[in-house]
Amino acid sequence: MALLEERYPAAWAAPEDRAGLQIGDPEAPVHTVLVALEASAAVLAEAREMGAGLLLTHHPLLFRPLGVLREDDPLGRLVAEAVRAGLAVAACHTNLDAAPGGLNDYLAGLLGLVEPAPFAENRREPAYKLTVFVPVGYEEKVRTALMDERVGVIGRYTHCSFAGRGQGTYVPQAGAQPFRGQAGALSRAEEVRLEALAPESALPAALARLRESHPYEDPAVDLYPLHGAGAVLGYGRVGDLPRELEFTDALARVKEAFRVERLRVWGRPPRRVRRVAVLGGSGGDFIAAARRRGAQLLVTGEVRHHQAVPGDWDDFAVLEVGHFASEVIFMPAWADILQDFFQNLGHKVTVAASRRETPPFFFG
Repeated sequence: MALLEERYPAAWAAPEDRAGLQIGDPEAPVHTVLVALEASAAVLAEAREMGAGLLLTHHPLLFRPLGVLREDDPLGRLVAEAVRAGLAVAACHTNLDAAPGGLNDYLAGLLGLVEPAPFAENRREPAYKLTVFVPVGYEEKVRTALMDERVGVIGRYTHCSFAGRGQGTYVPQAGAQPFRGQAGALSRAEEVRLEALAPESALPAALARLRESHPYEDPAVDLYPLHGAGAVLGYGRVGDLPRELEFTDALARVKEAFRVERLRVWGRPPRRVRRVAVLGGSGGDFIAAARRRGAQLLVTGEVRHHQAVPGDWDDFAVLEVGHFASEVIFMPAWADILQDFFQNLGHKVTVAASRRETPPFFFG
């Protein structure tokens, strides 16, 4: 859960959302994670049969507070089954929507959008300049440990840092175990001041890596908050198609990407389309935001009637592919992302996507 918090911080979620561990013992070992859009009875049974320790869903199982927990109620039965099976259940909901490399970035990639960016800003993540003093000769080891996909990133550049040399002084006190020098005597060390940018949510892991790689017993670390330097987090992505398409061709691309045979169209579509916004799940509240960013189409899971009808739109349309279809498409990719994430950190955890997830409806 700490690693998931690092990757998809709960602070990125909407204020009323429910993200994080909902059922289970935080100290229980996890060897297998099953990823699914939601914790249905079929998915819960699948998790039990494969011996999963954690069922990780996009939609929270517990969204509203429970007044009672009864097994003659479908939700109560699911909760009771998870507890009896010793299965932990957790969710990454709107924090996964907003996350870089999360659900909406994936959807933008499916549609082939060029340079997609959030179009409904949620917040700007605080950023810090992390500064540490390292003895000469050890700076590359510490620099390598610090850098990852989020630390040392400036725009389209990664592994960005600055190093400057100087002299540090210190007097080890009784009980200290200095890297160099003797207790009670003034020591001087040629050191490198190493600096890199780090988003707030990446700091705990970055500081842990720093201390593990640093030769000093108590390394000197400074954190300077930076005004306006953090990444913009938000819902949905907007970008341009690689080339302008006829609306009918754009419609066919959306159907193919989301693997749907039909969808609902609101508005008056433009004859030709270049700029497209996409947002998984319920996108009705973000129609105006998409239009402000110049989108000609908003591709989303669902909108409510009153959200769409008041809009007197010319050369703009909302393509509604279905809430389920707009998000379940990401689950196999999410499992792969998490598998690589754990593996790169040296954790032997198996992550799999549910094979039993089905739409909660059918066409009569």
